[in-house]
Amino acid sequence: MKGFIINLKKIILGSLAIATVILIWWGISKNVSPIVLPSPIETIEALQKLAESGKLWKEIAITAERVCIGFTISLVLGTFLGCMIGSFPMLFHFFKPIIVIIQTTPPISWIILAIIWFDFGGAAPIFVVVIATFPIFVINAIQGTRQIPSSLVEMAKIFHASFLQIAKDIYFPALWPFVSSAISICIGISWKTIVMAELLSSSSGAGAALSWARLQLETAQVLAWTLVIVILGVTIEQVFQRISDMTRAGRIQEWK
Repeated sequence: MKGFIINLKKIILGSLAIATVILIWWGISKNVSPIVLPSPIETIEALQKLAESGKLWKEIAITAERVCIGFTISLVLGTFLGCMIGSFPMLFHFFKPIIVIIQTTPPISWIILAIIWFDFGGAAPIFVVVIATFPIFVINAIQGTRQIPSSLVEMAKIFHASFLQIAKDIYFPALWPFVSSAISICIGISWKTIVMAELLSSSSGAGAALSWARLQLETAQVLAWTLVIVILGVTIEQVFQRISDMTRAGRIQEWK
């Protein structure tokens, strides 16, 4: 009961915050041109038109596909490399400068380079997602791997445990909290970077649609696209967080 009341308070406070933002938005929009700031109603109407025309679903599907491809590549390669570096300390000193360079290079620089390397199309946004999230997966996987006692792995080998058994029963439980944390962070980063990349380097996707709306001075559409992107990013992150919590709770129950 206590937990329910706490959650209810959180929902009420969150709803009040959103309502306050909408009221301020509505108040300002009444005193400026719709080109500068359309009202919430005008934004919803623009969103409805995009949905009815089918453009909304088409462009979001393109963006989502690119996010999934880039995110998956980064997750697999980053986690694998992080495990290797965590298992062999000498590799850390070799890869550290490379990871630092990737992390500290501004996203806009990667986008410009992606345009030069891949031209305008789908490859550039995917590349930017990979490069923006890759270091996070590597670093978190390194931290997770370092939590595994080498004696535990050696003991498993003595008892002739297979590679899959070691991965499932030793590596996965140790890595999952770190990898799931990286996934939560990278979901938001992926959506932000993909939209920026599409805006500058692609003729399709939500980012390209944002660019077109800006050129046409369709501010209501700009806000509509922004609203959809934010809602999708938050929803996916929340769904994953629930799955992650359930998985973690299940593994704790298994150990009990």
